Amino acid sequence: MRYNSITLWAGVILMGMAVAAGCENKHETEPLTAKESIEAYIAEHWKEYGYSEKPTKYIALSFDDGPCAYSSNGGTAAMLAALETANVKATFFVIGQNVRNSKVSAQAIYDAGHELGSHSDGYDSLGAKTVEDITASLDAASQAIRDITGTAPALFRAPNLSHGPNLSSVCKKKGMALIDGSTHNDWPGSSAAIKDSVLSNPQDGGIIILHENNTSQGNTMAVLPDIISGLRAKGFWIMTVGELAIVKGKTLEAGTRYGLIIPH
Repeated sequence: MRYNSITLWAGVILMGMAVAAGCENKHETEPLTAKESIEAYIAEHWKEYGYSEKPTKYIALSFDDGPCAYSSNGGTAAMLAALETANVKATFFVIGQNVRNSKVSAQAIYDAGHELGSHSDGYDSLGAKTVEDITASLDAASQAIRDITGTAPALFRAPNLSHGPNLSSVCKKKGMALIDGSTHNDWPGSSAAIKDSVLSNPQDGGIIILHENNTSQGNTMAVLPDIISGLRAKGFWIMTVGELAIVKGKTLEAGTRYGLIIPH
């Protein structure tokens, strides 16, 4: 079941699932909201995911800098395999030039049910760039992603989390929310250090920032099963950024920064 995006959940709503168990006949049913659909899925499947009790906290898992068709650490394919084994959907903030160079890998991310967001067209910080330079970078990345998904990305993560008024104004014009989160320096860090940084203080409504194999040199993937099991042991349901916004009842507004997604 693909359930990684706001668009998908809108489709789930149209399936006409019952609002509550115990409706006496089909005439008394009506569609679930997107939030109710996610909650219904969790209620039905949490035992399968290894939880000792139904989770009541939610956290998003995200990866920057991909995709990469191949690296000595397995590339995108190996990371996707690890996520599939763990039954986790995540948000991948991809680099436009990498998408163009690794279209098969980008398509594999999308086909596996993960969410695609933009991480600009390259690796340069954009916080101090001109409106023209930022626009060119975001447009190129959005087109690369649109070629894969059929739609422009609604989520953007600034390279190096470098922000500025020009970046915010361009993202607002382009209809993209700026997604920050809790950084975990997994490109220089050991697997043990990465694990500890994620599990030391996870927050309900938090967004975990990690990196693909081409940046993290395989250290993130090596410890990913421990991170996932550790979060689940702490009672967190792991999801995409789009899903997190839905369950928290939060509308992600274009041009606005989000480091933690919590209700008003």
